[in-house]
Amino acid sequence: MAILLEMKKLIYILFFISTFSWAQTPEKVTSFRKEVSLNSSWETIVLDKLPEQEESFVQNPKVDAQWQKVNVPHNWDQYYGFLRTKHGNLHGTAWYQKTLKLDKSDSGRRLFLYFEGVSSYATVWVNGKKVGEHKGGRTTFTVDITDAVSFEKENNVMVKASHPAFIADLPWVCGGCSGEWGFSEGSQPMGIFRPVTLVVTNEVRIQPFGIHIWNDPKTSKEKAILNVTTEIKNYGNTNRNLTIVNTLLDTTGKEIVAVQSEIKSVLGETKELAQTFPEIQNPKLWSPSNPYLYQLSTMIYENGKIVDQLKTAYGIRWVSWPIDRTGKDNRFYLNDELLFINGTCEYEHLIGKSHSFSKEEIHSRIEQIKAAGFNAFREAHQPHNLEYQKELDENGMLFWSQFSAHIWYDTTEFKENFKTLLREWIKERRNSPSVVLWGLQNESTIPKEFAQECTKIIQEMDPSASSQRKIT
Repeated sequence: MAILLEMKKLIYILFFISTFSWAQTPEKVTSFRKEVSLNSSWETIVLDKLPEQEESFVQNPKVDAQWQKVNVPHNWDQYYGFLRTKHGNLHGTAWYQKTLKLDKSDSGRRLFLYFEGVSSYATVWVNGKKVGEHKGGRTTFTVDITDAVSFEKENNVMVKASHPAFIADLPWVCGGCSGEWGFSEGSQPMGIFRPVTLVVTNEVRIQPFGIHIWNDPKTSKEKAILNVTTEIKNYGNTNRNLTIVNTLLDTTGKEIVAVQSEIKSVLGETKELAQTFPEIQNPKLWSPSNPYLYQLSTMIYENGKIVDQLKTAYGIRWVSWPIDRTGKDNRFYLNDELLFINGTCEYEHLIGKSHSFSKEEIHSRIEQIKAAGFNAFREAHQPHNLEYQKELDENGMLFWSQFSAHIWYDTTEFKENFKTLLREWIKERRNSPSVVLWGLQNESTIPKEFAQECTKIIQEMDPSASSQRKIT
């Protein structure tokens, strides 16, 4: 009990200096986690043909290459889709590189590169060593660069962003390559079109989007019960005895409820801990008229010392859909209050930049949507920048998030990549109170059986799916 009291004191002290959720990726520094924006000072070039000796090119990228200086987010496809030509998308391979000088005080810690969007096929090298890959682009990925970096000299980070024609193993492709000639759905990104962040942590850390919080179906205006899972990984070479403390804070930083558990973390193991908060009396509810957001503080302790912490915004609310009720009332209710949904939809495109939006540009778009009188938003038709979801949560706008494809390839590669990206999409968005619909497909061509398989995945990852959140 004494340990818990001391931990609570530390929570209050650290409230104003702690790091926030992954969706925000600010430049924040604490003794246990550092997040530094790497958006500036990149160089890029497009090569129509891949170098015959790719590894040699990675080792000596300056040879015969006219690199352009850019900041990211950046997109070589500047919205060619609006031309509505047979191939309205730009195809090719974009290379990016930057130098990275590390703080020697971080030696001995774990270092990661967090990419929010690189399309369509991403490969990452650090100092000529391949450190990770990702397929898809519209979801995030994190690569561990600890064993590839130097603290004595500058590091070279190189990223290959390949967007070839006739992609057949991913759901988000150029329409002109899928048999729907001229149907490009705007444009497809080619490049590092979303932010990049350096994340430095201790050997025991909370995994990316490793916090999941949701309210019990019996939540009402009088009481709420919240469930939370915490996913941690031990990157060290020894087992660890850890304490996980999850604390729900109000907007002033005052503790509402807390729960604590002891676990043993095995070296190299990823572990998920499930906890349930004590009942909350008279919870403040999230709604369009009052988008109240609690802060969930997740703290990992070893021998009474904090080794990692994240904060996650969360709004308590529940939904009642007509399809779940008997009778003739076909209206939508939020927190037992009637709500008329007046929604809009937009593509994540801007001529000259296409998908490579800044936070300010996304904020501007949401302000325009609010000014027009809308209270709901549908992303067309692939997962948008995570800043959208943050804005929607804070502004009390309902969110129909979409994972869409107009194509279907009956191959093992397509189906496995589809399900991998589906899981990433759900994991990144399931904490958001604004999300009331999971949009599985748009103008769908996928078979019923595969849609049912994907629906089951969504339901397993999000206990509120099919009840609080319908799957379209």
